[in-house]
Amino acid sequence: MTRGVRAVNRAAALLVGLVLLAAGVAAVLWWSGLLGDWWSRTPSALDAGRADEVVDRSWFGGVATVSGVLLGLLALWWLLAHLRTPRVRTLALSGSDGSGRLTLDAAALAGHVAQEARRLPGVVGARAQLDRERGRDVLVSTLQVDPQADLPELGKDVAALVMRARDVGGLRGMSARTHLAVRRRAREGPRVR
Repeated sequence: MTRGVRAVNRAAALLVGLVLLAAGVAAVLWWSGLLGDWWSRTPSALDAGRADEVVDRSWFGGVATVSGVLLGLLALWWLLAHLRTPRVRTLALSGSDGSGRLTLDAAALAGHVAQEARRLPGVVGARAQLDRERGRDVLVSTLQVDPQADLPELGKDVAALVMRARDVGGLRGMSARTHLAVRRRAREGPRVR
């Protein structure tokens, strides 16, 4: 799933959540009679006859058909967008030419970066992956950090680690994005019983 699809998911979830929240609050206020105190045109009962009037109009069938097709196309796009993954499987190295192709396993590179990151002072957990975003290879890492870690120093260590990862395969075009997730509490030492 790409970052754009994630953004659409979040926006749609927020919009649907707000609509459902507003409808739920309005239903509770209507049922309790408080909505009528604030809005004088509040009906005292729901009339299904008004819905029949709308359904019987000549334009309703066309609008319902077009809406259904548009919703179907949107659902199909959404499903297909979730099938694609931005993950990079292999990277072509600079030695690739007409005589052969040199490739680097992206998962192995990301795994090595995560393993090396776990050895940095203050890092208690790490994971990394190589994604393709807007035509560029991006090393995406998440490091779980002890709250007492020296973050400026850790930032320098992470930058050096990323530079080493670039140098391993001559991947000058590779970008990096690292998220430092600082834990709320310091990691406890081993318990003695």
